[in-house]
Amino acid sequence: MAPLRICFFNRSYYPDLGATGQLLTELAEDLVRVYGCEIWVIAGPPLRLAAEEGADAGPVPARESRNGVEIIRARGTSASPRRFRGRVANYLTYFASAALAGLRVPRPDLVVFLTDPPIIGLAALPAAWWHGAGVVFVCKDVFPEVASVLEDFDSPTVNRVLDQISRLLIRRSSRVVAIGETMRQRLLDTKDAEPSRLAIIHDWADCAAIVPGPKRNAFSEAHGLADAFVVMHSGNLGLSQELGALLTAAGRLRAHGDIVITVIGDGASREVLQARARAERLDNVRFLPYQPTERLRHSFATADVFVISLKAGLAGYIVPSKLYGILAAGRPYVAAVDESSEVAAITRKHDCGLLAEPGNPVDLAEKLMMLYQDAELRRRLGANARQAALAFDRPAQVAAYHALFAEVAAGRPRGARRREPMLKRPFDVLLSGAGLLLSSPLWLLIAAAVKLEDGGPVFYAQERVGLGGRPFRSWKFRSMVADADARFGRRQARPADPRVTRMGRVLRAMALDELPQLWNIFRGDMSFVGPRALLPEETEVGRDGSPTPLDAIPGYEERQRVRPGLTGIAQVYARRDIPRRQKFRLDRLYIRRQSFPLDLRLIALSFWISARGKWEHRGRKI
Repeated sequence: MAPLRICFFNRSYYPDLGATGQLLTELAEDLVRVYGCEIWVIAGPPLRLAAEEGADAGPVPARESRNGVEIIRARGTSASPRRFRGRVANYLTYFASAALAGLRVPRPDLVVFLTDPPIIGLAALPAAWWHGAGVVFVCKDVFPEVASVLEDFDSPTVNRVLDQISRLLIRRSSRVVAIGETMRQRLLDTKDAEPSRLAIIHDWADCAAIVPGPKRNAFSEAHGLADAFVVMHSGNLGLSQELGALLTAAGRLRAHGDIVITVIGDGASREVLQARARAERLDNVRFLPYQPTERLRHSFATADVFVISLKAGLAGYIVPSKLYGILAAGRPYVAAVDESSEVAAITRKHDCGLLAEPGNPVDLAEKLMMLYQDAELRRRLGANARQAALAFDRPAQVAAYHALFAEVAAGRPRGARRREPMLKRPFDVLLSGAGLLLSSPLWLLIAAAVKLEDGGPVFYAQERVGLGGRPFRSWKFRSMVADADARFGRRQARPADPRVTRMGRVLRAMALDELPQLWNIFRGDMSFVGPRALLPEETEVGRDGSPTPLDAIPGYEERQRVRPGLTGIAQVYARRDIPRRQKFRLDRLYIRRQSFPLDLRLIALSFWISARGKWEHRGRKI
């Protein structure tokens, strides 16, 4: 089997120190080293260096290679992410450059995008369409719910836009990865995700690199922590954590002179926390910078107890990845998180920490005191933590990703998707948009006529099979009796079909019943020209009455490689009653010869057939 070719989209990547960038770096490099994959990553400029460089790097992507991974730096602004305006500037300029860069990478089998920034999937989807690649959405954070933690900005309009973008990205992805069971449920409940396309793959720690170690080590000696009882918070100091409660708890614990609250890392909240600690004279609180990966073993071993915190209401929308390093280090912890969170579920299942109420510094301080006073409890919880870490070890999680990627790629043979003519999709959008506007008075007349005839529903919806085998809901004006499917079953229309209403015969003759499919074209489910969209599990009934599944007919797979259409060679030139095998042969002819001039010709002929009312004619239509 040839190695997978994968293109990742995410702003954060090496040398960024944020958890998402570090995990993606490990995943990409392991896919190269262990599985021989060919990997491209479209990342942003390293924010770690932004303060030193202090300049706009320009709009042109730069390319570099690290450990076999090809990195394209989609250059944009490098403003400080501590302010909302800085984050927006970084995201938008990266997004624009990334969208261009995605069209220039060698053709991948898969396009995989994460959620940094939440709109990056809108740059990844065109790249997947351009290359005919499968799409996997790795959901690290759920938007707009996560945006509620941005204390310097709140906009209902932006939140609605982010919600619609999230739903679109989930709908358009072949598979969606949630990083916990609670997040999976959130995607089902709040984003209408399809259960069959959701997978759970947890974040991880490298259990070979982070191991339980002695407290007295180079790190603890260097920072004067070897003889202290160290309560540690290590990782991103972001807006999603309730770290103010940790400082309040520190104030309650300062009577115990050997307890030192050690905060390691950086992020949007660090300056505020440091200022507060100085103002309240919290001498038992220490702030230290990020530690490189090679020092994590010693910095984690310095802790007697860790603290994990997450603001109330964010369970399932964020999963703190710092948990997995703590487990690997074999240290107990206090998790100030919602009861429904992934961290709480792991804590209860493996008995490896204590739970506290989020945002409650009194409860947090009490749980820390329990561990401070009970060495045997610390030992037992720490041993359980290390055992739990093995279920989230880096090789196992990377293997799960590779298996998922291989599964998606196997469903999309290389070169499977035929690239559409450059003007096809823009033409579809413009013509369908104009058609929706111009035909709106006609919609009212048709809707009234359908309703007046028998009082039944105006529209009829069916699930159809679209590009890549993805199902979509196709809309039509109802042309048959209201309970046709229940009374007669689903089958192709026949001459003098008793299911067709009087108004339906007029609509079908002129194809006016298919006017609502302009919306399907505008959305991208369909095109004006392409093979006819089929029903799932549809069969062909032979002359002897024996059914044949359509996917067993030559040409079925090939016709799934392009968008289905309202019209096409088979619809225009073939008789209505020819066997599917012959229709599929005409569909394959269109796929091989598709071009913008051919589409225009078929559309013009279709208008001619509609004007003459010949769509229901059993013989030649033109």
